[in-house]
Amino acid sequence: MSGITADEPAALDEEEADPLCPGPLGKGEHISVREVEGEGPDGGIVEGYCHPGRAPSRSYGGAALAQALAAAYRTVDHDRAVHSLHAYFLRALSPQRPVRYATDVVRDGRSYSMRQTTAVQDSEEALTMSVSFKSAQGDGSWRQPQMPDVPDPGRLGDGWAFRPTDHPLRNALEYREVPRAAPHPGTGRIDRYAWIRTVGTLPDDPTLHACVLAYVSDAPLAPTALVPYGEPRPVGVALASLDHAMWFHRPVRPDRWLLYACRSTVAGDGRTLAHGEFWTRDGDLVASVAQEALLRVR
Repeated sequence: MSGITADEPAALDEEEADPLCPGPLGKGEHISVREVEGEGPDGGIVEGYCHPGRAPSRSYGGAALAQALAAAYRTVDHDRAVHSLHAYFLRALSPQRPVRYATDVVRDGRSYSMRQTTAVQDSEEALTMSVSFKSAQGDGSWRQPQMPDVPDPGRLGDGWAFRPTDHPLRNALEYREVPRAAPHPGTGRIDRYAWIRTVGTLPDDPTLHACVLAYVSDAPLAPTALVPYGEPRPVGVALASLDHAMWFHRPVRPDRWLLYACRSTVAGDGRTLAHGEFWTRDGDLVASVAQEALLRVR
């Protein structure tokens, strides 16, 4: 559920690096993939490495989401942008071995395109993702709720302070968490608010921006359910992503402060469900997220 690799494996050298993802998260290195077999409108296979998450032996789910999205993006026209993705995590990935992403072209319509991307490691499927892209329609009318009223990031402390100084997340993301309130009495709902942006400026590439936002979206969402148990490192509690859905409402730059409003609404039967929204400092709702996770308390 956390972490960004500081260095790309030797298998992806500078000459082979995808121009979509050219450097450390400020340059996109952590979500880079390289072509393995054919590429283009008929699909293809690309390869990447997913860095560790909370457990050193398991990859961070957000890296797999971002790489799968990057693989799907390679098969659509440049005038189409992602508007939604739905993924299932089937098996844990190892950060020590490459992951192959195969994309199938499901449909290309007049305005929308659908792709199916599957991540495979050691000949076993580990993630499957449906991704939908669309052409811009130029409708300037928007309806949305009001942005949550929270302190400005400049007034908040480092939300990664509990992590070692060389932790990948601290090297790649600035994280400012709003002091947590108690769960809503009688409802069981837990709210969590944090400002997030990349360390360094990203290239002017909307495709990269969307992949980075998918990457970021997995970090603090499901762990919101851990607050009653002593998050971030509760003893005797297991948490692992089961699925992940995301809707991209507007183009956005993750290298500028975004408020990630997370809420955990239900837990039981060994599972927990969380929702989240990304907001700009100007109050624009730019993306919505939903995620179910395994939650076991010993």
